[in-house]
Amino acid sequence: MDPRFRSRLIAAIIILVAVCSAFSVSPVAGFRLENRDGNGTEAALAEALVLQQSTKIRNEYMENLTVYIDSRNKVFGEQGGPGTALGLYVPEENAIYIRSDQHPERADDVFAEQVGYRVYHTMGFEESTAFSTLATKPGSYLAGVSAPAGEEREAAVFAGAFMLYHTSPDLLKEDAPEVYAYMDLLAKNGGDAATVDNLYTNIPPA
Repeated sequence: MDPRFRSRLIAAIIILVAVCSAFSVSPVAGFRLENRDGNGTEAALAEALVLQQSTKIRNEYMENLTVYIDSRNKVFGEQGGPGTALGLYVPEENAIYIRSDQHPERADDVFAEQVGYRVYHTMGFEESTAFSTLATKPGSYLAGVSAPAGEEREAAVFAGAFMLYHTSPDLLKEDAPEVYAYMDLLAKNGGDAATVDNLYTNIPPA
């Protein structure tokens, strides 16, 4: 077993034991995690990382959300076949599906990215007049983002930025400082696109 994977697994399982009881009475209204992949090592790691990451995201962005760890769910086949996606947000169900059979050590990144898609589609960011104008450096992580089937590229960039802000904020700040500033306002103040756009357009220049 890869040493990085093993160390993260051990830490995550410890976190899982400590956190699961708290999430049985989650302060996030309606947030629910269901592990359909069983009790194996990979599924346990994915579950622990999702729970850990959920503590770092504003409650309002996860309200009434269900997360399924369900590698064999048909939604993955519908999006182009096995192996093409590690996670998917399904708007019709208000649910996120995550695979644990491939790269379970990335479940926290996958979860944060899919919450980003949810925020983009449910909080009016498709209509944002500010986000679409923000610059990304050629060769940066966000510049290389490609949209999955059925998504616009701007949604993929937003979701990728949302994920980086919560998992690798220093990388986002270095690669795309304007995007980082926007995501910082989103994370610290909450609200929909109109609220965040207003905050962004009225912040004093650095």
